[in-house]
Amino acid sequence: MLNSDIIEELVKKYINDRQVVAFGTADLADVFLKKLALRIEHETLQISVIPTSVKIAALMHEFGLQSASINDVNPDIAFEFVEQVDEHYNYIKRSTNSLVRDKMIAQFANVLVVIARKEDFVKKLHGEIPFEVCPFGWKRTLLQLQTLGRAKLRKVKEVPFKTESGNYIIDVEVDEIYSHEDLDYQGRKIPGVLETGLFIGYADRILLHNHAIEVKSRLA
Repeated sequence: MLNSDIIEELVKKYINDRQVVAFGTADLADVFLKKLALRIEHETLQISVIPTSVKIAALMHEFGLQSASINDVNPDIAFEFVEQVDEHYNYIKRSTNSLVRDKMIAQFANVLVVIARKEDFVKKLHGEIPFEVCPFGWKRTLLQLQTLGRAKLRKVKEVPFKTESGNYIIDVEVDEIYSHEDLDYQGRKIPGVLETGLFIGYADRILLHNHAIEVKSRLA
């Protein structure tokens, strides 16, 4: 888990005045948002945030933060918190409240900063991949996703987990990913699949943390 001091350092280093900022849907976004609100208040900055979840929107209202819409502007910078990232700037997002919203933020951000634990920086992505699916006919979607690996519906207290858009998440355990692009394509071909947890080539910077921050960047 990122400690408070490192989060404060990242907020100071990577977010500038008059920027539009966005966060992927994850619990760590709440902590970043609180640190950002404190900085805005102390330095009287003009920074807008694109809310990607009901929780983030509620926190923004509580802190009096200015809101922006993805319909109107691209985020100048976006932060994503991921479970696995590789040396080619691909990553897997598992802790999510909406893969659809996360993918939109990743695609439209001018700069995307991906944050992961140092031990989760790998040569090749592997393991469980989430798929956001339509609730209608989800059992049929699950059966077809089983052609990619062992698939199960994500639940919370025996009730299907619902994303911010009211969809379900099906987690698929993949033994080995031979081609990220092919797996992403095969998943999207299945009726009912709305988005995948594979993010291919979106990241601009990778921040790896383990008591300190190690930065990898492909920006000039």
